[in-house]
Amino acid sequence: MHDLSAVAREREVLSAVADAIAAATVGRSLRVAVTCPDSHLTFVGQLTRALHARGLTCRCVVSKPNPSVAGLPSESGEPESTLAVITSEPFAQTDADVQRVNIDVTAGASPAPRRVVGHGQAGDGTPDADTQPDVVLEYHEPARLILRHMAPHLSRAVAV
Repeated sequence: MHDLSAVAREREVLSAVADAIAAATVGRSLRVAVTCPDSHLTFVGQLTRALHARGLTCRCVVSKPNPSVAGLPSESGEPESTLAVITSEPFAQTDADVQRVNIDVTAGASPAPRRVVGHGQAGDGTPDADTQPDVVLEYHEPARLILRHMAPHLSRAVAV
């Protein structure tokens, strides 16, 4: 059973992230790419529900990425990672109408920086300009969530 203070802290961090995303998304479609250990995949569902609560109509698609394509660790002793993508409706007419957010969730101490999974399709000629995650969250035992980093374009929208 989790300590109530840990649950409260997790809700506080989740709320700050959802508030920042919702504020940055005003008037735009949304595409959030979340890379996280399988053990913390429930975070993605909680984030999707939090975005719904803030008025964003969105859905989540979860898939196991190909580690060689996504740049995620595999067979290195690190926990398996999953890629989840949260997209809003209606979909944007142009690429400029989409607010993209990359979130990296880790368990325990921060591993070496991982390459962020890009939003573009391989070979489409539109690589992401920034390869660092917009949000970095770390779970520490016992179930304590820490907001390690939030990009300035998100943190300006909401006081964290």
